[in-house]
Amino acid sequence: MIPTESFAKNYLEMFNIVYRNNLHYSSYLFLKKSLEYNFKIEDNKIHTLLDVIHPSVYIHDNDLDRIINKKTELDFAVGLRRFFMNDFEVAKKKLRSVSSKNPMFIESNYLLGLIYLTENKTKHANAYFKKCVRFSAKKKRSEFKSDQYVETFRNRCVQQVARLAFAEKSYQSNIKILDYVEKNDYLWPRFLIDKAWSYFHLGEYERALGTVVTYKAPLLKRFMIPEASYLRALIYYKLCLYDKSENVYNEFNSTTWRYRKVAKTVSRNKLLSLIESKNEPKRKSDVFLYYYLKGYKKDIRYYTYKKSFSQLEDEIKKLTKIRNLKQANIFLNSLYFYKNAIQEDFKDFLKNVSDDYYLQISQMRSSFVKLNLMISLNKRKQITSNNKDIKDNEYESVSLDKISATDDKFIWDFQGGFWADELGDYAVALKSRCK
Repeated sequence: MIPTESFAKNYLEMFNIVYRNNLHYSSYLFLKKSLEYNFKIEDNKIHTLLDVIHPSVYIHDNDLDRIINKKTELDFAVGLRRFFMNDFEVAKKKLRSVSSKNPMFIESNYLLGLIYLTENKTKHANAYFKKCVRFSAKKKRSEFKSDQYVETFRNRCVQQVARLAFAEKSYQSNIKILDYVEKNDYLWPRFLIDKAWSYFHLGEYERALGTVVTYKAPLLKRFMIPEASYLRALIYYKLCLYDKSENVYNEFNSTTWRYRKVAKTVSRNKLLSLIESKNEPKRKSDVFLYYYLKGYKKDIRYYTYKKSFSQLEDEIKKLTKIRNLKQANIFLNSLYFYKNAIQEDFKDFLKNVSDDYYLQISQMRSSFVKLNLMISLNKRKQITSNNKDIKDNEYESVSLDKISATDDKFIWDFQGGFWADELGDYAVALKSRCK
């Protein structure tokens, strides 16, 4: 169908009416049609909509397939949809065409980095992740893309660059890159385990142990992961502090391992109610997941879900008042579909988080079992060589000047107060018992 000039004029008038009234998701319906029929809409209005519309809408929007062979301002949306359909060739083509002036430019580079990672083209992936970091400073902030959003997205790209350095065994580079992330950023606690492993591979066990022990601080307990417990036990083992290593294993068994099945069997609706709850639940199994999910309450996924869901409810409320109009009913059907898509995708995200948590617990349990066998073997060796076991309160401390890469050194057992900016900079002054 070739639209007439009058049709195009009326169409653009309708777009401007709904856009003026902040009906952004309704405006998006017109935007798709305008690009399909080559109607001209101002770039600044398109960019506003791109900043507002939730990515889940693009992922489930079949209409975008009609503009797959055209270069449009919705290339990011088309590329994102094709990415989730595993159509990486089309996704790359669309995402590479997104201009640096487009508000979705840093997100495009992040996705391109992920695609090249799956294709094992690490140099290309690294280049796109670095571009994501570089251009995040230039990204225009908005109500929906605040400083918090932009910084968190930037630091996701920083993490990918650091992990590529780690994969190349550039452990010092990994630590240096992760140090660019501010401690007040939501993602920072999740980088501690990455840094700890780098210290471990550098043989700096005191620094590695101090880094994972940071999770014991009250502010960071919700970010504690099974891998951090295992690394603690592994470091004690490397220092031949076998009883301490066993204590970590026993602690893991009595807490995390005890409630593991809940993470696997919990329903999607239950996960949603737990993350939205403001009060600690009464059941211990629910408390186990409640605090783990609490670590995701500042995640981009949660933040954008809440914002978009609220925006859609507001638009639906406005349109319901004029639902006797035929056009309003068409809008409402689309908005209900978008709202459902956003909520279902977020529930899927929570379920993936929960399933991944169960998988982490299971994998670390297997690692713990192997480690425990090694501990038992070495303990038997100690007995046969007539070595007496040393009691917990008889551990020797390493000299402070033997702990590297720190300017100010202070030993603290996490009792009493502390400064938040100290977190992550600890080193545990324990001397190896190995002979």
